Amino acid sequence: MKTSKSKHNCSDELRQTLFEELRSLRQTVREAGESFILRKEGEIEALLNHLLEMRPAQVGKFGRSWLRESRDLSLKPTKGRIKDLRRLDALLEDLLSHVIEVDVPAKKSRVNSPKRVAQPKVKETAARIGQQ
Repeated sequence: MKTSKSKHNCSDELRQTLFEELRSLRQTVREAGESFILRKEGEIEALLNHLLEMRPAQVGKFGRSWLRESRDLSLKPTKGRIKDLRRLDALLEDLLSHVIEVDVPAKKSRVNSPKRVAQPKVKETAARIGQQ
């Protein structure tokens, strides 16, 4: 009988350990899901802000293709499918890369554009001080 009691105790301990591990995995899934949602919502907010700052000509270049890509997604959010999350992730990555491509040349042109900078007349001022 001792062997059956020890087996029973081992089974109970194993069951308890598995139970705790599954609870931990449940929490991990929840945290990972919430982090994914927050990150994607942040990316969408960034896209919205960039869209508001873009010139109409910039929006016209790829706005229709963005709209088509977004509408062509066949998502079933109520099913919670990983492939839907991957599709959303890929679409947002694509949109962000387009925004960066459009934004970088615009910033470079502003940086490289000639600016009117007052040139200090250091030599003239030094010469005047030296003459006095």
